[in-house]
Amino acid sequence: MGILALKPKGLVLPSIHASMVKAFRGLGLNVLDIPVPHKGSEIRRLLRESKNQFDAGFILDLGVDKTFIQNFKEFQLTSKIPWIIWFVDDPEGYGFPDSCEPEWTHAFCWDREITRRLSLDENWRGSTVLYLPLAADPEVFFPENPSPGLIYERGVFVGSTRQENAFLEEAAASVPEIKEAEDKIWKIYSRDLTQPLNDLLWDYLAVAEGKSKDRIQPDPLAKIWIRAFAFRLGRRKRVEAVSRLLNGGAVFGDEGWREFLPNHYQGRIGYGDEVRAVYNGSSFVLDVRQPQARTGLTQRVFDAGCCGVPVLTEWTPELEVLFDPERELFSYRTIEEGTRKREELLQSIPAGLRRAEEARRRVLRQHTYAHRVRRILEALKEAGI
Repeated sequence: MGILALKPKGLVLPSIHASMVKAFRGLGLNVLDIPVPHKGSEIRRLLRESKNQFDAGFILDLGVDKTFIQNFKEFQLTSKIPWIIWFVDDPEGYGFPDSCEPEWTHAFCWDREITRRLSLDENWRGSTVLYLPLAADPEVFFPENPSPGLIYERGVFVGSTRQENAFLEEAAASVPEIKEAEDKIWKIYSRDLTQPLNDLLWDYLAVAEGKSKDRIQPDPLAKIWIRAFAFRLGRRKRVEAVSRLLNGGAVFGDEGWREFLPNHYQGRIGYGDEVRAVYNGSSFVLDVRQPQARTGLTQRVFDAGCCGVPVLTEWTPELEVLFDPERELFSYRTIEEGTRKREELLQSIPAGLRRAEEARRRVLRQHTYAHRVRRILEALKEAGI
């Protein structure tokens, strides 16, 4: 089978893409790996040059390129090959399902709850969207011989303060008394972080408007309100969780952390070798999920797990599906519970390392990119491709 793989833009996506291409080739597939075309002329040239050369295409998050996304449906109709699309972010942000041609689309999604929602979407006429969680690359993330003593004895967090989104920043700023409403919702949400945030926001808005959820959910302005508040609350959760749960640990990510944790912010860091070195030098890796994930696990769980480093992660039902949380990870449902788990972990390093080793075995056994490629190929075979 010949596959046309289009490399997306981004900080982490190119690395995931490279690992997937390596996994496809490892199974004997012929892969042409090229960047996503960013201009109309580049798209047309690619169509001419690739005509009748491939059996399928592969792309992450539709390449996260606005021009390509706008032209993708026409691209599919012209190329006339099945396109494997793996969403490792919320598909809604990439215009799905309207941006794709159903006949030529085989979509996968990293988040189980979003996958369930998409399977019920009456606007999608293509094959069923399938659940495909994130994974790790054991050639990139692995245990390293530590130097004498840990570099980050109080743990580490690697990630942004928030997902960049200028539109939602502006939308949130335009909401009257947004800080007061945010404080009220956070008070409810922080009592149990396992609550589905979107459901909580719809309930809050319905009460505020004095209408049923069924009446307000079709309203485009209401949808923007929900996304704007999810954006703000996601940032607040991440900042408060990292600030309180690390309690002296190190933080790597965007410059926004300098405002909140000036004494612990270590600067930006490159994904891959640099992140692996930081993980291996830490007593544990903290994980806090972003609002675009309903239940999906983040890259940290798989990557740190693959390094054999203890992970303290926000609880989600998918932990029960992909891991054994009581034997392989440490999880929390509130920041207060996370604080207790952190102290438990730091006071018994050997017990934490035993869990970390179990997590590493699990990742190697079930959660590498080679496993994800095999699942994709199985799905294509079941579809008669």
